[in-house]
Amino acid sequence: MQFLRRYWIAGLVLLLVLIHGVIIGYIRSEAKQVKITASNEIPIGVYYIPSSDRQWMSQMRIHVLAKRELRLSAKATIELHRWLIHESIEECLRQLDPALLTDPALVEVKSKVKSVIEETLQDKIVERIVINDRIDLPLRQFQAKPAYDLTTVEPIYEGKPIFQRIKPSDEVEVR
Repeated sequence: MQFLRRYWIAGLVLLLVLIHGVIIGYIRSEAKQVKITASNEIPIGVYYIPSSDRQWMSQMRIHVLAKRELRLSAKATIELHRWLIHESIEECLRQLDPALLTDPALVEVKSKVKSVIEETLQDKIVERIVINDRIDLPLRQFQAKPAYDLTTVEPIYEGKPIFQRIKPSDEVEVR
């Protein structure tokens, strides 16, 4: 009984330290999982390529797969040079041979876009190029979206938490 009266505070402090250690360990393990599962895909933009006969317009969305260890710095670098990269890719796509667009895998187009991005950034942060949403649209039915404020930052670059719902006020407004 004398022992319990004398050392109950020390026991309580040890119990609090143990609980604190368990909580910190759990938070660190969850943070490690988020860091591992975060995507290394970086959207570059949507591009339109007119056909040689000016009857069709090909649309494609381009993404970059960055090296996993350079994911955050690659995202920052690409955001910093977003319009320079966009211009370089558009120039490359305008100079493409239209026969290259008939390849379903677009292997040659991807390699040219990758080399243009690496040449523009003067850095080898790109592992792979992903092209999706490729559609051929007839020019008679093609409706271009109205221009929007080019100075706004796209929601993906605003640093929002991964699983947070985006409110309508956070979205890029198209006018």
